[in-house]
Amino acid sequence: MRVDDVARETSDLAGQEAGQRDSARRIDGLFRPQSVAVVGASLKGGYATEILANINKWGFSGELAAVNPRYERIEGIPCFPRLTAIPHPVGLAVIAVNTNAIAAVLDDCESAGVSAIQIISTGFAEQGGEGIAKQRWLANWAERTGIPVVGPNCFGLMNAANRLVATPIDFFSMKAGGVSAVLQSGQLGYSLIAPMLARGIGIGRVVTTGNEACLDVADFIDYLVDDQETRVIACYCEQFKRPLEFIKACERAADNGKPIVMIKVGRSKAAREAALAHTGSLVGSDVAVDAVLKKLGVVRVDTVDQLIETAAALSSTKRPRGRRVAFVSFSGSAGGMLSDLAEPCGIEFPPLPVAVKARLEAVVPQAGNFANPLDLTAQGFLNPRVIDESLEALSTCNAYDVVVWGRAFPHYLDMCSDLGQALTRAASATPDVVFSAMSLVGGHFHPGIGPKSAAIEPAAEFDGMPLLQGMDTGLKALSALIGYSEFLRAHKSSNRLSEHSGQRSAHYAEAVRIIRNAKGDILTEREGKRLLALYGIPVTRETLATGADEAARAAKDIGFPLVMKVESAEIVHKTDVGGVVLNISSPEEATSAFEQITSSVRSHHPESHIAGVVVQEMVKPGIEVMLGATFDAQFGPVIAFGLGGIWVEAMKDVRVLLPPFDASDVSAEISQLRAANVLRGTRGGAKADLDSLAECIVRFSTLCTDLADEIGEIDINPVIVAANGTGLSAVDCLIVKKTVGVTRQPSGR
Repeated sequence: MRVDDVARETSDLAGQEAGQRDSARRIDGLFRPQSVAVVGASLKGGYATEILANINKWGFSGELAAVNPRYERIEGIPCFPRLTAIPHPVGLAVIAVNTNAIAAVLDDCESAGVSAIQIISTGFAEQGGEGIAKQRWLANWAERTGIPVVGPNCFGLMNAANRLVATPIDFFSMKAGGVSAVLQSGQLGYSLIAPMLARGIGIGRVVTTGNEACLDVADFIDYLVDDQETRVIACYCEQFKRPLEFIKACERAADNGKPIVMIKVGRSKAAREAALAHTGSLVGSDVAVDAVLKKLGVVRVDTVDQLIETAAALSSTKRPRGRRVAFVSFSGSAGGMLSDLAEPCGIEFPPLPVAVKARLEAVVPQAGNFANPLDLTAQGFLNPRVIDESLEALSTCNAYDVVVWGRAFPHYLDMCSDLGQALTRAASATPDVVFSAMSLVGGHFHPGIGPKSAAIEPAAEFDGMPLLQGMDTGLKALSALIGYSEFLRAHKSSNRLSEHSGQRSAHYAEAVRIIRNAKGDILTEREGKRLLALYGIPVTRETLATGADEAARAAKDIGFPLVMKVESAEIVHKTDVGGVVLNISSPEEATSAFEQITSSVRSHHPESHIAGVVVQEMVKPGIEVMLGATFDAQFGPVIAFGLGGIWVEAMKDVRVLLPPFDASDVSAEISQLRAANVLRGTRGGAKADLDSLAECIVRFSTLCTDLADEIGEIDINPVIVAANGTGLSAVDCLIVKKTVGVTRQPSGR
């Protein structure tokens, strides 16, 4: 690399770091203002008044004022006619007034030198029409003034550390802690935060972003990555306004080992339409979103219950070494249910080692089940030695990475009890093992069960992990914790998705020339294979014959057996019109096949132009694999592969990857196919050449990345993968040009 290139990169990096520091400083003004003014509070009530009351109730340490020309005091708090009349500097202005009054209030904010703004008011892009223009004006105003603006159409924010609860709903309890949240939905904030606080799970910083006219989820994730108090970031998202900035923020989170757990709506068409109606924002392809989040290490969940439990588990201060889980409880019925629920989650319950089983048989009542999950029986509840020996045996045998204690009800753990002391001793003796306590049912959290005692020392977490609720959600949360630990171990600082944007390979120019020179909107099979061959993907030997005699000569040159196919830009599914003949073994059969194909195609599609018939070698026997890609407007190509031919529809066994990736990434995904054993060679079958397949998929991804703005659809079906070490060949290929005028949206702001 040249010296000037190094200098330029160093300068760019310094500029990015300076920009991040400036953005963090501005956003910090939202969460740690020296003073707050609530604009629109009234004696008649409403959101603004509720926000004012909550800030006052929870003892925010800074100055607090209301703004309304009709009053001098509201709820005992000084009220001023406008922001410029407030005698002290205003750090945060929370605005909840009629949309038509927003412009005047913002002018007042600028004159008063307000540091940060949150707009609760609705009537912007979510309503369409003039609301879109108003939101555009708001974004321009924020850009011009440099004042950070959250919203509009949001529900407030909070910071438990400084007791700033600027929301219209009261949480009734407050505890500072490690779970911070970025939520496009305001009401969801209560559904998420209230249950956590009720369980003693500490909350960090929470912001509802609404329409995201100025600041979006990417800004707040990036900010929370550097927040020392935040251990996990919980998100609810309906859109990614700036995909590239979102990707960069999540990459920084992964680099810092800070997990993100997210509900991202849009799996169904109805959900995408609801998101559009809610915030006026478009929601992209869910296949692409899934692939992006997986690559970034973002844990995607579907329900608020899952969001709560997963955020709780990921807030643990410890990370499991592997997937080996031991589960122990006083319930025999839990074992069967747990095993059924654990399998889809990828949770493993390895059997008890012989030495552990022998040790347990000496202390556990005979009615117990000496397996994993382990049932200590109700009698074990009365014997401290049973609890102590069981936990010690499971945690010290080096056969398990996680030990879970199953409880009947969701309640605090009495650390002075025999169980509490046994857990403490086991955790101290085996710091590399992750301990969790999980209730068998979810629902209402009970502070305690049974009569109160002065000896009770209640704990809402154990060994750095909050107590989990419910077998289903608890196991999924535990699986997410294990999965995130695996992600961190495999995390590569190279092959960043953000740095891949806009890159082109050495084949780019020639590939564009081939596709643009193709006369039709659909490339012929031969044109498509020219593209594949350019990127090093093996293709069949073939030639085009325009007459029967030419077909016979071509057949002699290529060798037998052969396959012959019609070539017509207007015919995609050749077999449906009799356009394919297999197993041709002589020149005479080639002559006959040519006449058969052209006659059949003309009878089915008399208007179609037939360029000729392709004479093609029949490849070595092997396993059929499908390769394809979709092209998302925000995130570009998403690569899919699985068993090909008839198996694509029959099994729907497909894995998805987002470029960039390497052969080891592909190999890991191949192993996750339900049909992986078919490829490995089952029941005496030959193992497929999986190394060649992995390399082929990497090369295919390069092709798709280069031509993301040129291709609308691409499908190679099948790729015939021969026996190990003998390669593969792309047999058929469909490439459709992107519709004229449709290009991928830029990823940046």
